[in-house]
Amino acid sequence: MTSVDIILFDLINRSWTSPFLDHFMPLISSLDVWKPFMFAGALWALILGGRSGRLFLLSVVIGLLLGDVILSHALKHAFSRPRPRDIREGVVVRSLSPGEPKLFHVFEPPVVVVSEPSKDPVRHGNSFPSSHVINFFMFATVAFRFRRGAGFLLGLVGIAVAWSRIYCGAHWPSDIPPSVLIGIFSGFAAHRFADLIFRLLSKTNRVESAPEPT
Repeated sequence: MTSVDIILFDLINRSWTSPFLDHFMPLISSLDVWKPFMFAGALWALILGGRSGRLFLLSVVIGLLLGDVILSHALKHAFSRPRPRDIREGVVVRSLSPGEPKLFHVFEPPVVVVSEPSKDPVRHGNSFPSSHVINFFMFATVAFRFRRGAGFLLGLVGIAVAWSRIYCGAHWPSDIPPSVLIGIFSGFAAHRFADLIFRLLSKTNRVESAPEPT
């Protein structure tokens, strides 16, 4: 990482802070908090969303496979970039209360600790890219293909999620822009592929249901 990266990280992680952000940033950064809402949304799309809902859901599943499972996993191993909390002294690590499930403990005081360099530089996994950011911007991009307003709103939330990953000591600032681009690419590619699958299935069904000539 460059000196600019370190300076910007220190500003976000150590200087531009407040008790409110100490509580709010770990909240939006926690996938465990988002999962129940994602599951409910997936059920709605599958049961009540009709064709567009199923297309949306398939796009998201493909986007997760492409962005998180394939691209993010491959790049993390290719670059093996340590997280700030594992190699830099004095990083402020913020997280939600350790109680489970997380959703029931979001109003409890957050855990705020100061890190020390670890003997294992990838103790908490690799820093680049950010799977959180990739997944959220993939989701926002897919949503944008169906409802521009919803996609734009989710993009704003994605910016907050990206900021929270730096604020909580999990990522360097330079991890974020490439992760955003990977997420957007994954979302567009997933939607195109899912739409192609639906078109092929629809065409096949029409052929099979066509009456035989007499």
